[in-house]
Amino acid sequence: MEQGEYRRLYELEESLWWFRGMEQISVALLDRFVDSDKNLDLLDAGCGTGGMLAPLARYGGVTGLDRSADALRFAQERSDGALARGTVSQLPFANNSFDLVTSFDVLYHLGVSDDVEAMKEIERVMRPGATLLVRVPAFEALRSQHDEAVHTRQRYGKHELSGKLRSAGLEPVFVSFANCFLFPLAALRRVGERVRSVARDGSEVEAVSPFLNKTLVIPLRLEAWLLRRTALPFGLSLVAVARKPG
Repeated sequence: MEQGEYRRLYELEESLWWFRGMEQISVALLDRFVDSDKNLDLLDAGCGTGGMLAPLARYGGVTGLDRSADALRFAQERSDGALARGTVSQLPFANNSFDLVTSFDVLYHLGVSDDVEAMKEIERVMRPGATLLVRVPAFEALRSQHDEAVHTRQRYGKHELSGKLRSAGLEPVFVSFANCFLFPLAALRRVGERVRSVARDGSEVEAVSPFLNKTLVIPLRLEAWLLRRTALPFGLSLVAVARKPG
């Protein structure tokens, strides 16, 4: 990711509709599939500027890991939890260290040359019976200038993500699309960019008006409610819950 993107993420992560909505979706899935009464050992693999560290802390002790020293400096400003520098392809932790691992929009990145090997590395540090929650962008056909700005290696299909988790020794227990209700608008926007050859400076992470910000979080809040009960048929992102056997 470009250095300027980290500052933009840090400044918007606690307020922008997309981050707030995705936080609610992640918490909904963790509440559904993880025993929140236990004090778990957690790893947020690719924590970025640390926006999810506080929400994850309700499940136990969280360690945030990122490859970027810039990102970790921002994360340290908003969290007093443990932070470590490293990559998902070579985690600096012992085998069987964590009860829960999360990885939000990391495995798709150009810096992860082999996503299955990265998943195997995540599986290595998971305890038997531990849970993984992962999120990646969906549909390669939706690739845009935003993907160039955030260094996207690929966007995923549902069966592809499930197959790669299994290849890493993990058993998918739930796979769904997310950001479903806003999918048509986003798809039209990206098609329009191609037709008009519109150039963007940076990613799509940008501030919007307070009214629009409050409005856009509503469909994601509804999706969080639905994901506690069922899977969604399409969307801009894929979310998966997988477990390590045993």
